[in-house]
Amino acid sequence: MIKRPLLRLCIVSVLLVMGASTVPAQEQLVDDSTGRTTYLRMFVGGYAGLGFNLHTASFGALPGVPSCCAEFKNASGMAPSIAVLFEIPVITDLRVQVRAGYTTLSGELSATEVIGNEPVLDDGPVPTPTRQDVEVEHTLDASLPMIVFEPTVGYQIFERFWASGGVRMGYLMSPSFEQAETLFQPEGYTFLDGSAIRNQASGEIPEANSLQFHAVLGLGYELLTNSTFSLVPEVRYYLPLTKISSVDWTVQTFQIGVAFRYGLYTPKDPTIYRDTVIMRDTVIVEKPNLRNEGIYLTDKQYSDVTRDEGDSRFITTTVRESYVKEVMRPFKPDLAVGFMTSENGVRTALKNVRIEERDVIESYPLLPQVFFPIGSSRLDSTSQILLDKEQATEFRVMDLTRDQIDVYRNLLNVVGYRLSKNEVAKMRIDGHTDNADVEKGDKALGKTRAEAVRDYLVNVWGIAPDRLMVEGHALPDKPANLTTDDGKSENRRVEFNVSDLAVLEPVEFRERDLMVTPTDVTIQPNVTNGQDIATWDLAVMQGNTKLAQADGTGRPEPLQWKSGDNETRPRNDKPVVAKFTVANELGQTYTSTDTLDVDYVTLQLMKSSTEGGKLIEKYSLIVFDYNSATLNASNQRLMDRVRDRIQPDSKVKIIGFADRQGKPEYNRELARKRCVEAQRVLGLPNDRVTIEPIGSDTLLFNNDLPEGRSYSRTVQIVIETPVR
Repeated sequence: MIKRPLLRLCIVSVLLVMGASTVPAQEQLVDDSTGRTTYLRMFVGGYAGLGFNLHTASFGALPGVPSCCAEFKNASGMAPSIAVLFEIPVITDLRVQVRAGYTTLSGELSATEVIGNEPVLDDGPVPTPTRQDVEVEHTLDASLPMIVFEPTVGYQIFERFWASGGVRMGYLMSPSFEQAETLFQPEGYTFLDGSAIRNQASGEIPEANSLQFHAVLGLGYELLTNSTFSLVPEVRYYLPLTKISSVDWTVQTFQIGVAFRYGLYTPKDPTIYRDTVIMRDTVIVEKPNLRNEGIYLTDKQYSDVTRDEGDSRFITTTVRESYVKEVMRPFKPDLAVGFMTSENGVRTALKNVRIEERDVIESYPLLPQVFFPIGSSRLDSTSQILLDKEQATEFRVMDLTRDQIDVYRNLLNVVGYRLSKNEVAKMRIDGHTDNADVEKGDKALGKTRAEAVRDYLVNVWGIAPDRLMVEGHALPDKPANLTTDDGKSENRRVEFNVSDLAVLEPVEFRERDLMVTPTDVTIQPNVTNGQDIATWDLAVMQGNTKLAQADGTGRPEPLQWKSGDNETRPRNDKPVVAKFTVANELGQTYTSTDTLDVDYVTLQLMKSSTEGGKLIEKYSLIVFDYNSATLNASNQRLMDRVRDRIQPDSKVKIIGFADRQGKPEYNRELARKRCVEAQRVLGLPNDRVTIEPIGSDTLLFNNDLPEGRSYSRTVQIVIETPVR
């Protein structure tokens, strides 16, 4: 029963092998369209076969399934198989093979048994119960469909003959069975229930092993149908490594089939043959600043033409070279330089500048406030310059630099110096906080800040403690913006209130200054025939003093000379010379100059002439509170002094500024109001004063500092008075 199907399977395999073409699948091919050699990269394809399953069993019943069978033994069944396949060459005679597909281990197990003295019904006209020896057949029809994954290694043992070995892994899909016990001898007899069949059962196989493993051995013979497509008849044997279920039951398979393969080939790397063709052309060019004549490569381009013939590739490279032959050209630049000025947008030549000596009085107001970092009362954490006792004895107000912020940084020293000279003046020191976050409601911190200032004045400047009163508060009476960081930093301060306002009067300096007209001069260099200029230098000199300078390469650019600035203005009656020098790459230079006369008018000369001299007074003394255009009492006192300085023939300009807080439009309007307020207090009619509200368009001082913002909230009053 078992040997006959197996014999048939072997005969069919031999016939397929003998009847097919005997041309092997090739490891390399020649592409007919290109003539190139290609190498096999891999096979892809499919497989179809028919298997002969041999069931080997030794059990009478499946677990939990009633059965009267003494023992099921061997059985068989046919198993169709399909799969997709991949084969990858490792070396010439060795390949890695992978298959994935579907097959089945299904089969029908049966066993016959003689049961003696079995109660049955006879086959008479009227079935009568009797006891009789009967013969029954036990059947177990197993359905075992399986998805398989089959990695193997193939080896060519003879030409075109391949042996393979590996393992098959399978997954049983819904393994099920149908079981029955059928009475077939004596014919016509039935069991007592009138049926010839009993112990029927069906369902999933109990305790089935879903994963099945088989060792694989196989033989195949390659047949080539064309250059890339091949057929491989083969036989395979599958040796079981696992049981179907927990009972003693395995399935081995003999399989015959055909693999359909399509070869994927990769072209062989061609042998490359190169050839180079060089083409050159030369252009003669005159060039300035040339030390030596020469020929230079200016451009080099490559182009390739490729031609394939079979396994050979011919590459012809064409090189196109462009050369320039340089010859010398003489260096002959035409230069000119001149002083120019602009008036009403029209640029004209300038022949001289006028320098007038003037007396200048400049006043720097004292901001009676010391600002502290958040949470701190240490005086050395502020911007104030702190002295020791010995340094304080040598301190003089007039030794300070002419700088507003430097004057402010010496506020405590100026106040200490003046209190030491004015022994009757008293001062109240009010300490404040920003009343927010860590300083919320901390009046003690405000007092500690005030005490730090008092202790400095007492210990360094020797001011009697009973002249200095200390109070601690939260916010100042006139706080800055409570919602911004800038405003909060301005509220963390100590304020001074003095019994004698002279202690806080502005620091005033008087010196002689020069006014230069015009204040902006352009030195214009002109070059023609200057293609060979490598570098240029343009300098403005008065004697040995350099007032302005510019240099560069390429085309010369005009030099803007700020003749009215303190650092760059002429200071005597010597002429000013503009010197324009160019050089080529060889170091040869050419120079052109222009001379500007200086009309220097001393103050003494102006006083003796009908023109007269001028006294310039600058008062930056109106320090306003945040977002305010109102003058406080201290400023009112100073305005009285300014009013006294204005003569009938004086010209007055009031310039208004603001800090960075707020929009520019609002700040300009606020600055205008401050200017108008200053004009009102001075009692000047419109025809005697010029108002210039700048606002925050120009920030006078560093607005990252609270003192910088405070000093930016100001108006500057400039008084120009003729002196004879």
